[in-house]
Amino acid sequence: MKRIVIYLSVPFFFFACKKQTSKEEAPPPWKNDMIVANVKAYLKTNLSAADYALTDTSAFYISDESKYLLFRIAIRNKSIEQDFVLVQTDSSGKCLAGKFVHIRRDSSDMQSFNGRILTESLQHTEAVFKKITENAVQELSCADEGPAEESLEGDGCDIVPSDDCTGCLPLVVVVGYAGGGASASSAGISYSDYLDLEALAGATSAPAPSAGVYSPVSTKSPVASARTAGAITTGLPNLNINFESSYSHPGIDVNAFMKCFASIPDAGATCSIAVYTDLPVNDNPQYIFNILTGATGHAFLSMTKTNGTQSATQYIGKTTSKAIAVLGFPVAGKIVDNAQHKYNASLTMNITPEQLLAAINKVVSIGSTPSYDMWEDNCVDYALSILNTVRPSDPLYVGMSIDPSTGDEYQTPQSLYIALQLLKNQNGADAPHITMDVVSYAASSHGACN
Repeated sequence: MKRIVIYLSVPFFFFACKKQTSKEEAPPPWKNDMIVANVKAYLKTNLSAADYALTDTSAFYISDESKYLLFRIAIRNKSIEQDFVLVQTDSSGKCLAGKFVHIRRDSSDMQSFNGRILTESLQHTEAVFKKITENAVQELSCADEGPAEESLEGDGCDIVPSDDCTGCLPLVVVVGYAGGGASASSAGISYSDYLDLEALAGATSAPAPSAGVYSPVSTKSPVASARTAGAITTGLPNLNINFESSYSHPGIDVNAFMKCFASIPDAGATCSIAVYTDLPVNDNPQYIFNILTGATGHAFLSMTKTNGTQSATQYIGKTTSKAIAVLGFPVAGKIVDNAQHKYNASLTMNITPEQLLAAINKVVSIGSTPSYDMWEDNCVDYALSILNTVRPSDPLYVGMSIDPSTGDEYQTPQSLYIALQLLKNQNGADAPHITMDVVSYAASSHGACN
């Protein structure tokens, strides 16, 4: 069968302007003018008279999350995409933190973020300078004399040595999407910068591991569908972006994991194999990310064998031994236990013990430490190579995605998701065994056997 090539950048894959949930929701009425009054009072108390006069308190841009609110307030005669006052409140409107934010974007294109970000206390007594190169953050030490913004713009800053920040979430993520809003008639990819406003605000919280809520820098983003009520603009389309962290897991001995199945008799056994795909954004496979951000998604497998009271399930997936930020060429890889990993779609197949053995032999032949290549031998390639051993006459083919930063083609969890959706829509034999549009988590693995 000829491979079906699916390009995520073509207009067919239209980017819906919707919130994180997969179902459309009626916009809630704006909460209460008292919260806005609290923010204005907080600013008046904490800003100098001169700064308060320059703050445009007639318009608020609000990122509304369930546990907190983030207010972006423009500074007169400055673009809110470069300068704003940021205030974080809890869900009741109590102000938790406030900062001046200045963003300097140095990128000549929108495919990745290169630039600098300054966050400064409302009293101008504390300033934090960050340099961002290909979405990776380094702290800067800038001149103490004069306004902090002039120090940043004057390039008189040195990089501060810091500990490795493996697993740290980026402050800025560049999101690509096709069609929608101002670019609906365009066949190309449009890009927008998304900020981790909560991290910039500096208030303490407990975000989900390896996931962050990001808000668009531009209040006129082509994907924005903001709702305006008087001076209050709400509903900017925040993205809950998941960053793949499997590389931080220890590698497993695949021989020890596969050995568990041998202790369960074949006669009378029931077996299954499943493939899972995890999206960077739960409800939309069409968001395109530069792979260097770590928002790559993931694909992994489960294998199960049951006979009476004896049962074993193993969740395994391929990952790199290096942080995502250094990828782009072949590196050492490993097979990890993906128990408890999130997924958004799956295909489960009931198979015979003989078919399970074929899949086991494939896992063992690949080994515990195969090389990893984002472009040619990644987690999707690994999962499909094993799955297709049990369906040789009807292999699952996945289309290719295009990395917007390089133009290179490769198989992604997003393209696997789309392939499963197409397969389900065909209503064939696999359709009843495909789950779509879920936010679920794998169960526990049996683990190694002696």
